Amino acid sequence: MPLFYYIAKGKDGKTVKNVEDASSRDEIVSKLKGNGMFIISIREAEQKERGGGRLKIGRGKRKHSGINTLDVAFFARNLATTLSAGVPLLRSLEIMAAQTESKDLSKILSEIVLGIKKGLSLSESIAQYPAIFSPLWRGIIEVGETSGNLPFVLDKLSDYLELRVEFERKMKSAMIYPIILMCVAFGAVLLFFKVILPKFTTLFDQFNIALPLPTQILFNLSKFVDAYFFVLLFTMLILGGVGWYALKKPATKKYLDRLVLTLPLIRDGALYSYLERFSSTMYILLESGVPIVYTLEVVSKSIGNSLIEHEMLQIKENVRRGKSLSSELEKLDLFPPLVTEVAHIGEEAGNLPEMFKKISTHYQKQLTTIIERLVAAFEPLMIVMMGIVIGSIVISLFLPMFKIATLGGA
Repeated sequence: MPLFYYIAKGKDGKTVKNVEDASSRDEIVSKLKGNGMFIISIREAEQKERGGGRLKIGRGKRKHSGINTLDVAFFARNLATTLSAGVPLLRSLEIMAAQTESKDLSKILSEIVLGIKKGLSLSESIAQYPAIFSPLWRGIIEVGETSGNLPFVLDKLSDYLELRVEFERKMKSAMIYPIILMCVAFGAVLLFFKVILPKFTTLFDQFNIALPLPTQILFNLSKFVDAYFFVLLFTMLILGGVGWYALKKPATKKYLDRLVLTLPLIRDGALYSYLERFSSTMYILLESGVPIVYTLEVVSKSIGNSLIEHEMLQIKENVRRGKSLSSELEKLDLFPPLVTEVAHIGEEAGNLPEMFKKISTHYQKQLTTIIERLVAAFEPLMIVMMGIVIGSIVISLFLPMFKIATLGGA
């Protein structure tokens, strides 16, 4: 009989690696599942790794570099599908690495495959890539591995990620037009100052007339931009780089996190964004069977605000000591009565995940409405500002022409 080498998870969550003889792979699969074990990989013990131990998969051309949210969402959905069909984890990951359209994700999945072959669990392997797989991933996968129900929790994660992809797509679509409008307006004004105004300056110099004050200011500004264009461009790039570097500092991030919660114009939008992320993450983790204490820890890292993260960690510790979640949320001004009341109802009825799902849907709608209103208000505001700028320029140019016409008539 051939020998089969397998890696599996026992009911206690421990990794088991062993070699057994069997007439076929199906016999080993049936035996392991009968013992309540979750299969990670099975292969014949004599099989050698191709290419000197390196896994060579996914030689086809990839469509793009980098990893976006859609790539990760597709990976979660496809992995859940293959595992539900009975494909072992290792083979599923090999298939995902070969099929993904992202070069970087293919490389990472290949490394994860090698890590699992060395005895790491899937949660341990993805934890090595925190920039790609958030704490939400590790929390859900740990639960799936421990419970032996990884396909189910991955399916829940896929639903959540696909909703987020669709939500982000709506937000980006709403912001495309205002951003294009701003770029076009800025480019048009810059082109006017750099190319067109110098020609008017030469024209008016030929008539040797005293220019009105608005025209003088406009021409002086044009000369300044023309003379120091590259200096201004370089300065803007330097300031952008310094600002980007400053944003990486924890102190800067903490200050900005506090600022967005206090500024009147952006506070509501930021607050709805945090509440939506909080409730949707709570829903997917609790629905997947993650304990509430660990759920709160993952939520604190996923919410995107250092001040709220600190408060959530305090709530986690109090819940660990036996306090109810709704009573702890009620102590924070951040959470409106809607969240605390619905959480309280969920605790009493025993359907907390479903309640957080309803809250998440509510705040997604609220956030979408706010973005749409801001965009609707921004468009006429930009048009008015462009009208003021262009009108000021036109008036400044026509004032000297009136004087030239008067002199010509005399």
